[in-house]
Amino acid sequence: MSPYNDISKNALRTLFNDISTLNILVVGDLILDNYIWGSVSRISPEAPVPVIQVKNKENRLGGAGNVAANLASLGSKVTLAGICGNDDHENILFELCHQKNIKPLIQEIPGRHTTMKSRVIAQHQQLLRIDEESCEPIHDSTAVALYKQIVSNSDRYDGVIISDYNKGFLTTGLTSDILKYFSGKPIIVDPKSNDFSKYHGATTLKPNRKEFVNAIRHPDLKDEEIGEYAKRLVSDLGLKGLVITLGDQGVFVLDSNQNSLTVPTKAREVFDVSGAGDTFIATFLAGLIISDNWFTAAKAANLASGVVVGKIGTATVTIDEIFTNYEL
Repeated sequence: MSPYNDISKNALRTLFNDISTLNILVVGDLILDNYIWGSVSRISPEAPVPVIQVKNKENRLGGAGNVAANLASLGSKVTLAGICGNDDHENILFELCHQKNIKPLIQEIPGRHTTMKSRVIAQHQQLLRIDEESCEPIHDSTAVALYKQIVSNSDRYDGVIISDYNKGFLTTGLTSDILKYFSGKPIIVDPKSNDFSKYHGATTLKPNRKEFVNAIRHPDLKDEEIGEYAKRLVSDLGLKGLVITLGDQGVFVLDSNQNSLTVPTKAREVFDVSGAGDTFIATFLAGLIISDNWFTAAKAANLASGVVVGKIGTATVTIDEIFTNYEL
């Protein structure tokens, strides 16, 4: 039986299999996610803190990198554009891109830290996170140089994802230039900036509920008001529609015909929601390009992110995992 009554198993299988025909550009903040896995058996005699016996260390692509990694894991061709610091992490980012078959357009900036988030995990629990980053806006010269790389060979791309983690890379000017240049293609933005006006002209945004509430400045937003305020935002920003993730309540979708639907979540088990939004946005854009149906794309994206939340840490999903989890 299909996970959704209005979409057959064959239709879902075809949609996911067709992702391999796509070529997607991902532009955004690159994050290096570092995981330190270990166990705790005692408290330190130096301070009342646990002592971690390290068993394994691992680096993963995070931020816009995780969006690209999810697309690549689903079979799409992917180009990843962003910046990093001139530190020891640049080679790690390039190597991770190589392992995932992602084409990197990564510009090194002297004196800047690569954004890195180190997580200490023991007994399936995150005990500590350490952030190293620089969030100053990039200089215009850097933006111009990377913009030229981004738009070269632009005809190859079927769609664009802008993954803005508010780390200083996606300045208002650069974001606007990218949106204008690719205006003829589907563009979806994951917005972390509180100023949604910088995303004017995108196809759609994918905020979570908190980000949406902050953007419309309505902290007491009721569920029944979401549709009304979504339509206002779409009109104000010149969008075609809007997608709002609602956690365990699913996802609200306002499509290009001003029809709305709340798609329920399909997660089996939830261990870690970090990175689930990256999986959702990657699959949603792919699904929208293939099906030209906002609700179908959202349902496919829900299936993919429903698998990822069953994993620990920033993670990707494969088509085989989706087919197995939902018996497609």
